[in-house]
Amino acid sequence: MRQIPQEDIRAASEGLRAIGHEIRLSILCHLLDGPKSAQTLIKITGTSQSNLSQHLAKMRMMGILTNERCGQQMSYRIANDGFVDLVEALCHIYCPEVCPSQE
Repeated sequence: MRQIPQEDIRAASEGLRAIGHEIRLSILCHLLDGPKSAQTLIKITGTSQSNLSQHLAKMRMMGILTNERCGQQMSYRIANDGFVDLVEALCHIYCPEVCPSQE
């Protein structure tokens, strides 16, 4: 039986907690379609700008999201393809009717 380092288990647990909040998971689901501005994410999630900023900052700090300035707006996208795969898997499990089919 192979040993999985405790440090790796801890990192995975922290990553899952980082996306485990409803707003953060909603952000990630919508970013599967491509980069979005903070204003668009506010409209999609229905949260305030300050609350959204806190969630985005946590995911940027964890390396889940990246951002770039587009004029006066900030645009966000998923930085790590592993999280794209994870969110797509969650989508196929919990809301297959809105997810692209896996072929």
